[in-house]
Amino acid sequence: MRIRAFTAFLNRTSRDIIQENVEKLTSIKVEAFSKRLTLPHPSRDLTLDKIVDMLPQGDILFSLGGLRDDDPRIEQIPDVLSTSNNVFIHVLLKNHDNISTIVKVMSKLEPEQATRFAILLNEEFLLSPYYPTSSGDDIHKGFGMSLIYVNEVMRGEITSSIIKAKEIGEKVEKDIGLRFLGIDPSISPWMEESVGDLIESRLGKELFSPGSLSVIKELNNDIMTSSVEAGINPLGFSELMLPIAEDETLRKRVLEGKITLTHLVAMSTACVAGLDMVGIEYDLKLYTDLIKDLIVIHFLKKRPYGIRIIPSHGEEKIFTKSFGIIPVIKTV
Repeated sequence: MRIRAFTAFLNRTSRDIIQENVEKLTSIKVEAFSKRLTLPHPSRDLTLDKIVDMLPQGDILFSLGGLRDDDPRIEQIPDVLSTSNNVFIHVLLKNHDNISTIVKVMSKLEPEQATRFAILLNEEFLLSPYYPTSSGDDIHKGFGMSLIYVNEVMRGEITSSIIKAKEIGEKVEKDIGLRFLGIDPSISPWMEESVGDLIESRLGKELFSPGSLSVIKELNNDIMTSSVEAGINPLGFSELMLPIAEDETLRKRVLEGKITLTHLVAMSTACVAGLDMVGIEYDLKLYTDLIKDLIVIHFLKKRPYGIRIIPSHGEEKIFTKSFGIIPVIKTV
């Protein structure tokens, strides 16, 4: 089991508060894939570039929180994401009337920028260590954790892994003086540590095949059961995740044409993944209709739903420095 991220959540935004919490994150001795600092939803009197100016240089990743779907600052997102590879942001979408504005902004994003932007379908902003859909609030101040533990799940060690992570979190709380808020126990991949392999091993055949949704549902049940057994406060999504470009097997199946957009949407009915880290040929009507369908799925699931699409403009494969090849999925 590896720590994917230690994420500090702020309930107020100021240069001094940001710097203080960056120093606390930097002082954590436990190895982690990344350390992150999440700001609360920015007040309307702050421009996004002013917030970015408060952020120190270094290895810490930052979420600017989320914008509501009627916020005029949405138009600033491409410029803000171009300022630093460490900056992430998302939009909380609740009103169908604002879909086209958001989609048009998405169309302006370079591939690397698009990996740092998402749409969140939910009733409110989400306290989650998973970027880009991470936001602080006016109440909570502390840190949370996310994990990479697909191999342990393969061996039936979900509960023991979460308990170990909880013990690490409690020790870090004492070491840095920041409240441990909990863990997002989502099962998420990183390249060769593949959720695709996990699903296929339980399914006994390649994705996408009949039985896939039931396997995903079983894994989600395992996450919740183990969270209770481990005695943690589950943050954020707390479900299986299927980010295509972060999973070697899922990426391969998309490139082979064995997972299509229809399959991915179907799987998102059973897990939080939504459409995550996948290339889709840009078309305003396609994107708009697709997001409307995903809103229906969110309504039926009554669970947070994240959307992270990498727009393609004719390419079959999108090349990025951070993730390598992002496949463009067949829209059938």
